Amino acid sequence: MRLLEYLQKTNGIPRRTLTLLIKEGKISVNGEKVESYTTEIKEGDTIKIQGKNDEAKLKPLDKPAQILLFNKPKGYVVSKADPHCQTIYKLLPFEYQKWYYIGRLDKESHGLLLMTDDPKLVHEFEHPSFGIQKEYVVELDRQLWPKAKAECITGVKEGDDMLKAVKVLANKFRRGKWFFYNVILAEWKNRHIRRMFKKLGYNVTDLQRIREGKYTLGNLKNAHWKLVKVQE
Repeated sequence: MRLLEYLQKTNGIPRRTLTLLIKEGKISVNGEKVESYTTEIKEGDTIKIQGKNDEAKLKPLDKPAQILLFNKPKGYVVSKADPHCQTIYKLLPFEYQKWYYIGRLDKESHGLLLMTDDPKLVHEFEHPSFGIQKEYVVELDRQLWPKAKAECITGVKEGDDMLKAVKVLANKFRRGKWFFYNVILAEWKNRHIRRMFKKLGYNVTDLQRIREGKYTLGNLKNAHWKLVKVQE
């Protein structure tokens, strides 16, 4: 692992700051001053940063990546900052303010949002080549007819995007109570589900994500979170 990657992950030190600290001779590995942030480090190395306390209290190199399961409520945007709306970070404690969100949910959607302290996981969850599915409970303004359901599977052209689902199933727990469907995606575009159904003549009146890969919303309460290790 490179020194830059390690210090960004454990201490949130940006590259520009790290470059300056190295130039000033304030960082050493195993007692020797480093000359580049590309320096390779391994488990057991001693890393020191000269400063107020002379030595930074760094986390272990073998610290496992973590994932936060967050039940995002409506009315909040998934963004680090927004001049007009409250962000999800307003609801999270200090220790999660620098964590990365995996994918997005629009302001009026709610449900499971994964967050992580490891930026590599963001790519693994978001890139279609990894085949990680996301599942939603969608409420429509009227009954979804078989032809429209079939078009969701084959794909709906909207703008420059082809929007499609892996499965669209009637929600057995809410059957008879309005028009609820379970929609599973293997790839996703911006506002994917809302745009797909809009193109077919339906309006999404509620959208809740209940699963991302192996992680499920379960009975996690609105605006609450749960911390898990990746290998769990």
